[in-house]
Amino acid sequence: MIGAHHPTHREGGPAWCRFLDPDPAVRTEALEVACSAAQAAHRLGARYILFHFPWPALQMPGADYAALGWRFRDADPIPMEAWPREADLYDWSRRCFDRLAELQERERIRVVLEIDGPNPHFFDGELYGRLFEEFPDLSLCLDTGRLGLLARTHGQDPLALAARWLPWTRYLHLHTSFWDEQGRFHNHVPTRGSHTRDLWPRVTPAADIARMVVEAQPRAVIVLEHNPQTVTPQELEACHEWAATLAGRSPAR
Repeated sequence: MIGAHHPTHREGGPAWCRFLDPDPAVRTEALEVACSAAQAAHRLGARYILFHFPWPALQMPGADYAALGWRFRDADPIPMEAWPREADLYDWSRRCFDRLAELQERERIRVVLEIDGPNPHFFDGELYGRLFEEFPDLSLCLDTGRLGLLARTHGQDPLALAARWLPWTRYLHLHTSFWDEQGRFHNHVPTRGSHTRDLWPRVTPAADIARMVVEAQPRAVIVLEHNPQTVTPQELEACHEWAATLAGRSPAR
């Protein structure tokens, strides 16, 4: 299956769509860019297009995002007072979902929203689930590495966080994140079957998250989003074999 992750190129090209920017003009432009990107992806034969949402992040008071491991390339977190009321954020987010659902139906390309943040309205509250309940045909992508980072940032259990959105989680970006003994964050490590809840909070339980998603969504699209250079060739082969088993397939030889 061919899918497109917006933006499809980076250097000098478009950044992630700023769907939740405080500036209404920027938010409107983000939706226009998303529509154009979906049309282009459909013409190229893509079955789905993926955008990061919510984006940009919100800066929670007192939180040291850099120390936790966050790196923001496209946009610095915006202050909480930019969206002082969840009702206002919900209203605009709903407009985004409505437009994206219309786009999906019109262009016949599945629109997928990949978790991002941090954002207390979405991850401490139930705003994400509320929006997907209203627009169930839109899909969510769980990035297992980022989910661990979000869970640690928001003081939550990653499996409980993932369980909220299983009805709409039809895509999975599979890799493992962890914090070393010095507290430094590492990401995009190939996931092993042993990456379970027993290792949390030092290691994201990516294997347990993946199992949970596949059990709820047997036809979920799984993308291995790891850096193969972070493990030995033998370890990488074992990770690939485990992923193939997860997908219900025999490992290729």
